[in-house]
Amino acid sequence: MHVPPGRLNPGGRDRRAQLAARGIAVEGSAEVIEVLGRGPRIWRWFDEVRHRFAERALVLCTSPEHAALVTALAVGDRSGLSREAEDELAASGLVHLLASSGLHLAVVALLIRELARRAWLRMPWAHRLRAGVFGAAIALPFAAFEVLLLGAPWPAVRAGVGASVVLLGSAAARRTDGLTTLALGAASCALVDPAATHDLALQLSVTGIAGLILLARPLRDLLPVPRPASGAPIWRRFLEHLLGLGCATGAAALCTAPLLAAAFHRLSLVSIAANALGLLPGLAAIPVATLLVPFDLLLLWWIADLLAAATLAASHFFASLPFATAVIAAPGLIACVLWYAGVLLCVRRAFRAALAPWALLAILAGSRAAIAHAREGMNIVFLAVGQGDSAVVQLPEGHAMLIDAGGDLRWPGKFDPGARDIVPALAELGIHRLDVVVLTHPHPDHAGGLMTVLDRMSVGELWMTAERDPIASAVRARAARRGVPVREPHESSLGGVRVEVLSRFEEGWSLNDNSIVLRLVHGEVAVLFAGDAEALAEADLAQSGAELRAQVLKAPHHGSRTSSTEAFLRRVAPAFTVYCVGAGNRFGFPNPEVVERTPGVHFLTSEGAVVAESDGHMVQVHRWQE
Repeated sequence: MHVPPGRLNPGGRDRRAQLAARGIAVEGSAEVIEVLGRGPRIWRWFDEVRHRFAERALVLCTSPEHAALVTALAVGDRSGLSREAEDELAASGLVHLLASSGLHLAVVALLIRELARRAWLRMPWAHRLRAGVFGAAIALPFAAFEVLLLGAPWPAVRAGVGASVVLLGSAAARRTDGLTTLALGAASCALVDPAATHDLALQLSVTGIAGLILLARPLRDLLPVPRPASGAPIWRRFLEHLLGLGCATGAAALCTAPLLAAAFHRLSLVSIAANALGLLPGLAAIPVATLLVPFDLLLLWWIADLLAAATLAASHFFASLPFATAVIAAPGLIACVLWYAGVLLCVRRAFRAALAPWALLAILAGSRAAIAHAREGMNIVFLAVGQGDSAVVQLPEGHAMLIDAGGDLRWPGKFDPGARDIVPALAELGIHRLDVVVLTHPHPDHAGGLMTVLDRMSVGELWMTAERDPIASAVRARAARRGVPVREPHESSLGGVRVEVLSRFEEGWSLNDNSIVLRLVHGEVAVLFAGDAEALAEADLAQSGAELRAQVLKAPHHGSRTSSTEAFLRRVAPAFTVYCVGAGNRFGFPNPEVVERTPGVHFLTSEGAVVAESDGHMVQVHRWQE
């Protein structure tokens, strides 16, 4: 058992705060688990409903992706969605369809209320009770059922409270105020558990709805297109519908942008167009998928499958557009205050004020990029990516390199270090283009996040060895698709820093021994990246006559017993050694014998990112701190 770590990398997530928002203070693992008791029967029943629905979807939908999306829309279970599908939904700005939030409840509750109201009006005894009262009485239990079916996440609880207020208001023939209803729902969550205020999904839900209430109409008023008169042609009314969806999406995007930037370091630039043109299939799929829970009809399954296919096709189209997303740094408190001040000015219908948030974003992005470009020294950040390697190298004149891209020991791994750690770190460091990305060798713990880096970043060239491993082939294919040239490593100079290639490729050597070994020389300072080189490659390097001396050594093979031989260490003579290891890794890296025979000061990335700063004369190595 241990306390969860806080923020380990620049731009990284604060796992301790995330778990605290869910009421979790410690985490751990166990070899044997004994079940002492089970939860309430109602929760087990809902779990069984979700499980059976997911199995049924796999049988009746035409593809696993369609089944996964229908399951996510109906019961809130996103576990079946592939990483690629979620990434495309996020890039297109349609990922909010997956949120177990007000969208589901609003669509379901209002649809059921309207159907019940219309059905009641056809009854001969309809005069005995107002149709609004009957519709609310029928819709309220369905709304409560939907909250429980989704697993009662905070956004759904907030929306459930809001939907109840609206339904009760309609039953009493009273109008409800949107902001008051929203505040009541959010306050209810905070009263139940104050830690809920730290839940990102709840924050996005509240700010997004607030944007719809405050900004959608003013944004529409700013457009130079008049609203259609009654009796206008169908195409004109359809255009108004598209404009309305676009303004609603833009309003929500304006209010959620700082939160998304802080959490994911990524913004969709096509979300307004994608929601205006591609949202309808997803919206239609929500009630259809929800109706499949009580009514297991083949016709409904066919419709849901068709709508899921259309939604995924729309997200793929918009996500594939050039510059669909922007990688940005997390805004600070002052930037957020200025942003929302500009957004509030937009409510005053001032056109220039409407442009203020976007102008501010451009200024902030430009200033950060200018600071990064003006760097004079060499700055290396060894990232904490679990049991894997990844180092960001910032060079003078705005040049940058990435050496390896982390990952776990499986391909593809359980998590994506590219999305979780590397791209956010690059954004936080003000890096928007990588001159060179180096894959030292095609093992999952070095290549696990590389696909995401190639997809989201501008990359000059990719350095790889001539290995014909399946992982290497997959990386080459992705690089070709993204238009990134793949080259064998070669000596070069970037921003006055000399990049020396010390390794050589030998047929018959292991992937580890064929690792690319680089020596970066910045004035009088040298840093040696040894990949996963083992004893054979180290002996070859030690006998080669090449200059190996370096003040900073990235320990070969994570400090394994099969590496860091005495002859190699004598040639390098490091003052600082960085071991890229995962906390509590099952290999026992770094090996105690290796640590004992390695000179100098030692740093482990399991405790957080490590920073090496060089001015060309001296180098300072320290642990990264917020």
